[in-house]
Amino acid sequence: MRDGTQELRGVRIRELPRRNRTYPAGRVCAEEGCNTVLSIYSRWKRCWQHEPVHTFVSRGRRAKREAA
Repeated sequence: MRDGTQELRGVRIRELPRRNRTYPAGRVCAEEGCNTVLSIYSRWKRCWQHEPVHTFVSRGRRAKREAA
C-alpha cells in the first residue's frame, strides 16, 4: 500500500485451447464395398478397419522426475 491506497495486480488470462479440426460430414470409407460413415474428427479417408497402421508420436509433456 502506498499513501493509504491499495495496489491491485492481475495476471494475463490464458487463451482458450484450440478447437478441434473438423472435416466434412457424411464422408464414407474409401475402401471398395465399405459403407462406414467417417467421423467429422477423423482425418483419414478410410475407417479403422481399412486404414493402414500409423506410427504414433507422443507430443505430451513429460512427467516430472521425483526428487531423489
